[in-house]
Amino acid sequence: MRNALQLLGLMFAGASLSIGWAQTDAPAPASAEMRHFDFWPGKWVKIVNGHPDPKATSFTVKRSIHDAAFEEEWRQINDRGEIAVSRAFRAWDQIGGRWMLAWISQNALFQVWEGRKFGDRWYIVREFEVEGRKFLSRQAWWLSGPDRVTRLMERSFDGGANWELRSREEFGRVAE
Repeated sequence: MRNALQLLGLMFAGASLSIGWAQTDAPAPASAEMRHFDFWPGKWVKIVNGHPDPKATSFTVKRSIHDAAFEEEWRQINDRGEIAVSRAFRAWDQIGGRWMLAWISQNALFQVWEGRKFGDRWYIVREFEVEGRKFLSRQAWWLSGPDRVTRLMERSFDGGANWELRSREEFGRVAE
């Protein structure tokens, strides 16, 4: 009986591997949505007083395992001049039909952000709870000029019916 259960377990494990492979063995069909972040690769530096400031927050983006997948390395600088490094993977999920992001920081935070489209912009959205108060946080990035991107961060305390601005920043692409 024990051997039969072990064999059955191996069969189920093999079946789930086959199912997982069957969902992902075909290349993702090309779509305009998959090309949404084609502008993303490069080194981006926060715009301060109208110009990219090499001493400000910056991030570098490289294409990853497929054309609609990116690896990001962030160097964020707070008001005290302290540097925090983090990394993210932003990628198109062909099964879910949306952009997703996984983020990891040097101080051991790990977050998965869900992609949602509002109008013509893709946002990453995640729920947080601070001091017992839950809210949604969302961020969008879009090309706002030659070698310029805008980052919009908002939050909602009513499940996404209304959004309030947290910050709006501009970044410029610079030579690496």
